[in-house]
Amino acid sequence: MKLNYLAVLIVLAGGGMAGCGSKDADVRPTDRTVYVDTKTKQPVVHQVVTSVPAVNPETGERTLMPGLYCPQCQTWYPVPPPDQINSRPNAGLCPNDKTPLTVDGPWPDDTSTKNAD
Repeated sequence: MKLNYLAVLIVLAGGGMAGCGSKDADVRPTDRTVYVDTKTKQPVVHQVVTSVPAVNPETGERTLMPGLYCPQCQTWYPVPPPDQINSRPNAGLCPNDKTPLTVDGPWPDDTSTKNAD
């Protein structure tokens, strides 16, 4: 199960590093990505880690999941758990408007340097 999260994280990090056509991708640090705190639902920029959920440095809790962005409702969502990714055909769609989620979206305003766990 952890392997599935690692595979998703590698794909997310790779997509972020490649830029996926984003005009500002080249100014973003390649060792960071957007995570969503599953408790507060707030997106945060955090160092890429191999173990998820990652530790939120502000709370000390393991609540950070890699984020996917909905361009329609302009919201970041946490990556669904592996059992949902593997068993639900719509797991990669926005829960509100069913738009496909993407790794390419505007980063939250707070792009400070947060440390990995």
